[in-house]
Amino acid sequence: MTRETEIKTASDQTRARLLDAAREAFSQNGFQGATVREICRRAEANVAAVNYHFGSKDGLLAEALNFGPLKAMQQANAEANGCPEMRLRLFIRDFMLMLLDEKNPSSQCRIMARELADPTPALDKIVREAIAPLHKFLGRLVREIAGDQVGETELRRCVHSILGQCLFYRHSHPVLQRLYSKLRYDSKEIEEIAGHIADFSLAGIKRLAEKSQDVPCVSANGSGG
Repeated sequence: MTRETEIKTASDQTRARLLDAAREAFSQNGFQGATVREICRRAEANVAAVNYHFGSKDGLLAEALNFGPLKAMQQANAEANGCPEMRLRLFIRDFMLMLLDEKNPSSQCRIMARELADPTPALDKIVREAIAPLHKFLGRLVREIAGDQVGETELRRCVHSILGQCLFYRHSHPVLQRLYSKLRYDSKEIEEIAGHIADFSLAGIKRLAEKSQDVPCVSANGSGG
């Protein structure tokens, strides 16, 4: 290996460590709370390395917010065999694992959750690249389950309800740990939480679909059909 190659390899490794450290720091402390000094300490890098590799803290955040895993999860779900109800269960389980699983965390999803609770200037990028596509994907899936009779407003509220239930367990973790001291987000607990959210959501969607079918027809003169 030539000296030039060694330098390039070391530089690439530093850059990768900075990204990993930044994702963890942003997910734990938010964009404002995560300092460049702390990120570099975690990455075992010189403070000047952030400017060298990314131009600024904003540039580092832009690189750290790579929502590839979230997009891949949606793509895999869309291509999965099974009825839409099973795909919704699969989506909720996979999303909860991304949010909560300490052994296989998705720091990008945690950054997204953090931004929803405490917005910073990074929120516009997160909405554009992650949240809007996620809402669109989940809306299509809920539409498959609910049918065409459910209105767009109700459909949107279903999406909000499902995501709200998922994010609750992330945002409220410090409170829940104080209320239930033995609570741990291990794989069994995450599976059971995801199953509960899916059961609850599917029951609600089914009820909305039934209500939409019960609405009486109105004739031209205004009387019920």
